[in-house]
Amino acid sequence: MKKTLALTAFLLGAALAGPANNSLVVGTSQEPPNIYDPWNTNNLAITAEINGYMGAGFISIDDDGEVQPDIATRAPTLANGDYKVVKNAAGDVIRNSVTYTIRKDAKWSDGTPITIADAQFWLKLQLDDRVPVPDRDPWDRAKITANDADTFTVTFEPPYLFAEQVGAPGIAPLHVMGAAWNAFDAKTKDEKDAKVVNEEWKKFISSYTTARNLPKVVAGPFKPTAWRTGNSLTMTRNPAYWNQPKAGADKYVQTVVYRFIPNTNTLKVNTLSGQLDAVSAVGLTFDQGVDLSRTERGKYKTYFVPGAVWEHIDVNTRGQKAKDLDLDDPRMRQALLYSIDRDALTKALFQGRQAVSNSWISPISKLYKKDVTDYNQNVARAKSLFTALGWTPGSDGILQKAGKKLTLNFGTTAGNSVRERVQQILQAQWKAVGVQVNIQNYPASVFFGPDFLSKGETGKWDLAMYAWSNNPLFEEGNLFKSDAIPTAANGYSGQNNAGWKNAEYDTLFKKAQVEFDSAARIKLFDRMQTIWNSEVPSLPLYFRVNVYTKVPGLANYTFSAYTQYPSWNAANIGWLSRGAVEEYKQK
Repeated sequence: MKKTLALTAFLLGAALAGPANNSLVVGTSQEPPNIYDPWNTNNLAITAEINGYMGAGFISIDDDGEVQPDIATRAPTLANGDYKVVKNAAGDVIRNSVTYTIRKDAKWSDGTPITIADAQFWLKLQLDDRVPVPDRDPWDRAKITANDADTFTVTFEPPYLFAEQVGAPGIAPLHVMGAAWNAFDAKTKDEKDAKVVNEEWKKFISSYTTARNLPKVVAGPFKPTAWRTGNSLTMTRNPAYWNQPKAGADKYVQTVVYRFIPNTNTLKVNTLSGQLDAVSAVGLTFDQGVDLSRTERGKYKTYFVPGAVWEHIDVNTRGQKAKDLDLDDPRMRQALLYSIDRDALTKALFQGRQAVSNSWISPISKLYKKDVTDYNQNVARAKSLFTALGWTPGSDGILQKAGKKLTLNFGTTAGNSVRERVQQILQAQWKAVGVQVNIQNYPASVFFGPDFLSKGETGKWDLAMYAWSNNPLFEEGNLFKSDAIPTAANGYSGQNNAGWKNAEYDTLFKKAQVEFDSAARIKLFDRMQTIWNSEVPSLPLYFRVNVYTKVPGLANYTFSAYTQYPSWNAANIGWLSRGAVEEYKQK
């Protein structure tokens, strides 16, 4: 009864959707812990999607994977001379550079011009060890040189493989953040305790990026105006944004409201009831999309977009608890993977439309290696590995060693019905071989927050199921390099939450970073995937097909494996009935 009442109240209190007031109401299953952080220190998919409405870059990628100018007057290419490559006598590329000229009308939302100093400020903090960025590469080898008031060159030495496509620095509003950064710098420059520094950083960044302290300025087509924690985020069109639709900005969406609906079944109900214009790329589960596609009746359209979103389970190899459970031994991780039936899982839940993975690299990437070990369920092999590690069944059937049971805490994002069903299936399969799994789920803001995944050494989790999004054009292999393990020393930056280390992998990764020959690079990644597949620091599950819905008449709300989120084209999202022109259709 309480659930029914709560749902009814939610529906009655929802914002009216549709073109009547030229607004867009989007439903999503996750709420970000913060938004518009120039250094992406929370690095969530939902944050990236929402930031797409508010952010701008010197260049961007469109749905076809083509580079387009934004803040810059043009995209750099070899043909126009803005992209340059320098080789040594042996023909090896030793450095490369990209040059950008800032548009005269490029301004922050308060009317302040965007300048080279904003890019230099961004780079300065990106390279500061006190800032917990996901990764400092390739910026740790980059230098920005101002050529005149509006033109600058970014030089990479050693060279950056993708400089031509994504070699543009970010920007941060120096006129807004500069004084506060100087205060942070003065307070922490001699501080030896990394935890103290990290707390001061959180105070600094939260004063510009949270519900209590909305971003003071943004550069993109929309700016945040209200954030009701646990409910919604509202953004309104930014009149200072330069790249407005040619047909006139007034003919396109003026307000975007994100409604945070953690329970994906409730999200589905709100779609059916017409309370939403669209559902985020971070929203519906696959089976819910299938159900919705059967009942569209012209009220909305369901899309299944092939992507490079990798669903997996990180195995925590850090800390004493991981050692006690042998999670730091590849044989234990292999045994856990041999114990489960992923083929049956994808057939039961996804009609076989989501491919089982044995690598972190998407099958649509040129670097994907097909002939690695396919860990099809093999219970006998799993049991022999457990035995080799000293784990034997106790009287209750649960494996034990030295008086301790093999009990693992398995977490994911609470409210995601598909992930919760996957958990239940895997829990039963692991129990069948003697592994006791306790399911402990958390809101996305906690699960991806600063005190959970990145701090694996605390032993709060053993198995963590979530997804990484990557662009098949720009695969670097950096998820699993050893210096990407979050630690107190690096301010808990980095994405290698599993904590896996392999010296040969690190060496190959570094070689691949400067290998401009495609065939040679493929060979390096072949070996990298072989090593990774042998040690399985994460248990690979499947590559997701992204599901979303939108109502008829909503134009340019599209995405692909290259753009990843509908917000890539935020300025041009609009209603056909209000005069918006459709430039992109969902493929």
